[in-house]
Amino acid sequence: MHTLTHTPTTTIVTELQGGKLDASARWALYQGLEKLRDEKGAFLAASGPDYHACWMRDQLYANFAYYYLGEHEKFTAGVKVVFDMLHNAREKIERATMNPPVNVYEYIHAKYAHDSLMEMTNDWGHHQVDAVGQFLYVVAFAEQNGVSILRTKEDREMLQLLVAYLSSVKYWEYPDNGMWEEWMELHTSSIGAAVRGLEMVRDAELAIVPEALIRVGRETLFSILPNETPLREQDLAQLSLMWPYDIVPREMADLMLYRITTKLVQPRGLNRYLDDNYYRSDNGVSAEWTFGFFWLSIVYHERGARAQSLMWFTRGMRTMTPEGDLPELYQNGRPNPNTPLAWTHALALIAAKKLELL
Repeated sequence: MHTLTHTPTTTIVTELQGGKLDASARWALYQGLEKLRDEKGAFLAASGPDYHACWMRDQLYANFAYYYLGEHEKFTAGVKVVFDMLHNAREKIERATMNPPVNVYEYIHAKYAHDSLMEMTNDWGHHQVDAVGQFLYVVAFAEQNGVSILRTKEDREMLQLLVAYLSSVKYWEYPDNGMWEEWMELHTSSIGAAVRGLEMVRDAELAIVPEALIRVGRETLFSILPNETPLREQDLAQLSLMWPYDIVPREMADLMLYRITTKLVQPRGLNRYLDDNYYRSDNGVSAEWTFGFFWLSIVYHERGARAQSLMWFTRGMRTMTPEGDLPELYQNGRPNPNTPLAWTHALALIAAKKLELL
């Protein structure tokens, strides 16, 4: 897009200029995303060695930016990447619909080789219901907004297969690894994603979805909300229930936002949850995830609170490195090696587009 092209200077201006992002910041946001994307539309999650792979969830969030930027060809290509991941694993998914998985490698994988789109790393927290629900949601969202993703009857069959998969794994009853790929619990961010994905493919007439499969999910979801799990009150992942899924009533969302903004906000980002050990700083503060600021910006924009949305966006932009990269997180006041993170750049671009800053 011409508004996002720029010859870089030595300085990235992250503060708004006349109500718009400076050309240097627009360029940095876009290039941070583009340099992690290959020619077929698959994203490396980040440039660091630990993230040299394509995660289904990261792929979908990173790629979603292209829809909002109006780059529908790139958006379509990126969703097709996930279809191809799933087609490569079709036999396993079919087995899982007939015999519910027992071992972690029997679930739909979360992580794929970015070149071949084949499964990798069997010993991983792969059971991530939210990623499956997110995929259903994105495909149906695209269809309802005039961007058709489906190429073949196999694509449509895959959507129906995923409905059967969510039924087989009893997403409403059995725990999953969740957005953070950790221990197995019932996560509202996962259940909510599955419910909305199922509702969306039903409404778009892309798959047949038994009403009972949605109803039991909603019942479990609202029996745990406003918590993220039966034992965890607040979690950054719950922002997904407000955007993109918009599944929680305003009053409940108010409480969830109050908990998140009063308990998880740090100077350079949000904690995923209290007492998180991943990249914990030496002073005991859990990792500060920068995309939390941009996610809050989007959520507040959708609530019609422009001033708060701008405030969170501005805080997010201040986490950009001098090189123009948005990190995964800060530890001990410094970006971690997973810099830039595609997911962060995508949420920043979506927030900027919604706020008409580009």
